[in-house]
Amino acid sequence: MSGTRSRRQSTRGVATASPTTAVAGCSSAHWRQAYVASDTGDTSGVQSTSLGLPDESRFTTSLAMSEDQPLLAVGSGSHETNMFFVQSLDDQLDVKASFASKFPIYALALHGNLLLAGTDRSTSVLYRVDRARLLGYTDADAGAEDGPLVRCVGTFKSKAARSVDVAAPGSHAPTRRVSCVDFAGDAFLACVGGVVSVWDAARNQQQQPQPLRVERVSAQPLTRAVWSPHGGATLVAASGVDGGAAIVDLRRRGRAVAWRAATAAGANDAAWSPLVPHWLATAGEDGAVRVWDLRYATTTPAMTVRHATSAGVPRRVAWSPTHVDLISVGTSDRAWRMHSLRDAHSPVVADCRAADDVGAVVSACAKGSTFYTLSACGDLFAHRLTPQALSLAAVHRHGDDGDSVLSRAESAVYARDIRGAADAVLSQPLSSDAATTRALCDLFAAKPRLAAAAAEWTLPTTLPRASLTDSAATAADSESTDAAARRAVAGDLQRLGYGLPPDFPLDATAARHPAVLQALEQLNTASLRSALDDLVAQSEGSDDAGSGSSPPWKAAADRAQQIVQCVTADPTLLDARLLRAVVKLVLPNDCIAGLTLGLGICQAYLAHQRRGPASAVSCGDLDGLVHVLLFPTVFDADSANDSAMAVGTTTRAVGAPDAHAVRERIRECLDACPDVVFEMVRLEISIQDAVLKGGEQAHVAEAIVQTMKEHAQTVATLLDSRQPQLPPVQIHALYPTTTTISASAVRLYLNSLVPMRAYDEYLVNSQWWRVAPLSHASTGEDRVVGSDMGWPSSYPLARMINRQTATLVVPRFARQLDVVRAAVAKEPLSLEPRLYRDTLLKIARINLLMRCDQALTFTVPPPPSSQSAEGTVAGPKSVTTSISESLLVDAFDEIGNAFLMLLEALARHASHRDAHKRAAAEALPLHESLAKLVERQSVSITAGRKAHVASVTKYLRKLEHYANA
Repeated sequence: MSGTRSRRQSTRGVATASPTTAVAGCSSAHWRQAYVASDTGDTSGVQSTSLGLPDESRFTTSLAMSEDQPLLAVGSGSHETNMFFVQSLDDQLDVKASFASKFPIYALALHGNLLLAGTDRSTSVLYRVDRARLLGYTDADAGAEDGPLVRCVGTFKSKAARSVDVAAPGSHAPTRRVSCVDFAGDAFLACVGGVVSVWDAARNQQQQPQPLRVERVSAQPLTRAVWSPHGGATLVAASGVDGGAAIVDLRRRGRAVAWRAATAAGANDAAWSPLVPHWLATAGEDGAVRVWDLRYATTTPAMTVRHATSAGVPRRVAWSPTHVDLISVGTSDRAWRMHSLRDAHSPVVADCRAADDVGAVVSACAKGSTFYTLSACGDLFAHRLTPQALSLAAVHRHGDDGDSVLSRAESAVYARDIRGAADAVLSQPLSSDAATTRALCDLFAAKPRLAAAAAEWTLPTTLPRASLTDSAATAADSESTDAAARRAVAGDLQRLGYGLPPDFPLDATAARHPAVLQALEQLNTASLRSALDDLVAQSEGSDDAGSGSSPPWKAAADRAQQIVQCVTADPTLLDARLLRAVVKLVLPNDCIAGLTLGLGICQAYLAHQRRGPASAVSCGDLDGLVHVLLFPTVFDADSANDSAMAVGTTTRAVGAPDAHAVRERIRECLDACPDVVFEMVRLEISIQDAVLKGGEQAHVAEAIVQTMKEHAQTVATLLDSRQPQLPPVQIHALYPTTTTISASAVRLYLNSLVPMRAYDEYLVNSQWWRVAPLSHASTGEDRVVGSDMGWPSSYPLARMINRQTATLVVPRFARQLDVVRAAVAKEPLSLEPRLYRDTLLKIARINLLMRCDQALTFTVPPPPSSQSAEGTVAGPKSVTTSISESLLVDAFDEIGNAFLMLLEALARHASHRDAHKRAAAEALPLHESLAKLVERQSVSITAGRKAHVASVTKYLRKLEHYANA
């Protein structure tokens, strides 16, 4: 192992002026301007390190770079020492080892620990390299630690043309030299003449392996064949001495050339863009580097790069792996230049010229911001672009004043100094200017990796052709296609050349640098706030639904998760009024999505409020949002008609009269028990979900009733955990209609009880909405939160409940009692035990749970009279309904005694061996239900209910005789 090293700093840096393109007729002024710009650049713009390889023949031919290690391989045409391994660390290059291969090397490729070398005998040799030992690492690659550093594992013979002494006119002499090799995973290719052969390195390591595919791309020798880095071993780009560039699609059967372009001069190299899968660059013998858009069958390139003062011919071309718009060129006049594609003149961003004794550049490759070039005389260069060079070449969409946050951030991002860009964003508060905010968000926007799949782009179906015999229409079509390709490349540069490149690891960078994460959060919030303002303004200012874009409410709903995350991080970033407007925008169009978004916001506020007095927000600030979520509330004016009261109603208009007074009451509830109020929003989601799922009316009704009961239990638990110093609220856990302020939830619950014939539940729950106490003092209660006088009978919803109870529920329940009493009077043992139990339990519930004796006696006023052409027509008369307390007591005694007689008959049945057990089975359900009812009422029994409790308790003692038998 041997090596020598020397280091050369400086070179041509960032050009202070843009050289013009060297085209025919270029004026001397343009030539002089380009010369000055290239020769007076900032010398600190690029840092170059050189290494003279110990190649006595000074005939280096090829350079290969490892993807994941700081290792370079250099090949030589010498018959002695012709393989060199160089370690590249920061600003130094060191020869780690040198070897003598059996044959001269004219092409190299590295993949993992595999090295492929092309020789002058139509043979490619595959080596296994112990990179860990070679670089001095502790962990070695697979294989014996004492084995050779480089070991031959296979040879692959390519088909070569027959040798001739004199080539035909206009043709090159056939050669057996392997001009290029390249890896694509385990697959690799080798090129001899105009033929490309493909092998599989994983399975073709026998003595005489056969290629998987052989494709004749050109009749003339190829100068370069390279796999596409996008999409696996499917596409191969090739360039030849005949000036042609071709794309070989190995997925095709038969002839695989899928795209071809021809130029007058030969092509020395071809390179795929590592960031844009449909871009290909070729280096021409005429001094031009051409960029092709493979989506178009063009006859001319989409872009041409040509240095204005260089007399050298481009030998190698290498794209920047970090910038879409930068491409480097190694030329025959010992120069390496970095060009920008954004300008039509292709200005030089940085350049480096070697010493006079160095030959033409024969190879070039790039990793990050470092570019490697190899001369034909054995000099290896590493050119590292400094942040200063990239900053001065940055793209400034909104002007470069140098002092604004946007300008400094643009320079830092282009230099890939994301930490510096984040510091610029955090240096001062973001401007209220929405345009600046959007520009910064575009600058930091992460772009996905562009895929090579057919869904993203496809090769044209026809190959381009241009000849003297083409018709005028064909020529016009070609010109149109060429213009479309140029516009497409310009559009890609505009879209991808600004800000971060595709597939940039922004998340990993933010994880390493807290400042970057903080800047991104600030930008996301500012962008979100600006976008939400625009959506709300758009929805208020235009009703156009046929624009083809997503409607404002849909765009707002798609941002729901982002909104909740932002509020969770810092509720002060988004104003409560803006949040209410956004939810109001979504709710009428997607009820569940709007409610879910509102609940997420409420939970975020509650979590911050629980942190203590230091919290900057209060749940009371969400009174407007809660009003929208639960509208219409029990405090709102009742504008619903009778047809909207059926089970299955989903209409949710957004808006309210006298909203200020309503929100004052909602704010009182939020200040007293925010967790209970937010539980009401969760109840609203569950009920609306049950309604929207649909199904049979009975099943929907059962789901709503069950949901309300579970909600009441949850609310009871939350109320028990409240701090005692908080004011009381108008919520009674035994009565589900008092556990929510949503009028629609109350209506749906009460309407669901009717088809289930749960009249007792209906009457017990609706009592709060029908009868007010005679005076404030008579209730024995102070003023409670959320009500006028401790009773919601003054709420607008009471009118609807009052009429429905008087005209529907009370008559049906009275009729049910009459039927059962008549049957008992006629024949006490004629009914099923279930009917006795259900009726007795309903009467007991009404007797024990009614808070006021007048709860079942009321008069419903008639609706307003209507007008006709003949005059006024009187409306229906007032409706008065009443179920007296004595009627309920008598019915309980009569039906209860009949049930006891039935149990006695069952117990004394002589023909039934387990008669007592059957009687107990019929008595036990009623006994347990009545016992629980009495137990719950004994805690807060009123004076008017004591007699009923005593009556039910006495009946329980009688029923216990049969239940415990």
